[in-house]
Amino acid sequence: MAAPDRSPRRARQALDALVYAIAVTGVAFVGGGLVSFPLGGGLVGVKYFLFLIGFLLFGYGAWQLRPDRPWDVDKSDGEIEIVRNDTRGEVIGSREETRFQATVQRLPPLSWYSIPPEERFSPGAKLFLASIAILLASFLMEAVFGVGA
Repeated sequence: MAAPDRSPRRARQALDALVYAIAVTGVAFVGGGLVSFPLGGGLVGVKYFLFLIGFLLFGYGAWQLRPDRPWDVDKSDGEIEIVRNDTRGEVIGSREETRFQATVQRLPPLSWYSIPPEERFSPGAKLFLASIAILLASFLMEAVFGVGA
């Protein structure tokens, strides 16, 4: 018996992560504009804001991608016991959907091809991808559009 074809699910996961990254980049751009323009920074301030937020999200996304440790320390009765965690991965359907993710799911491509929360990439992976998109937007503002050059 042949293994089931997972390419349609992988394509929907990639689409979900891409739309999420674009949405986070858009929110960061608007947020940067709301901070920069009243302070007189203009698009240069938005570019620096995107760089800062992208750099912070890069670190946070990388931190979220860390695997769980395979052991736990149990401190009871004055003794320390190291216990192996069960890592069989049998818990499915435990991923919660945030309000932002629910809003992103209503955007046009995802409203047609949405997938359940437990089948999507992890929030850490999507934030990591979003940080790369934000840093790319900051780079494009400088290199292609000449903002602040």
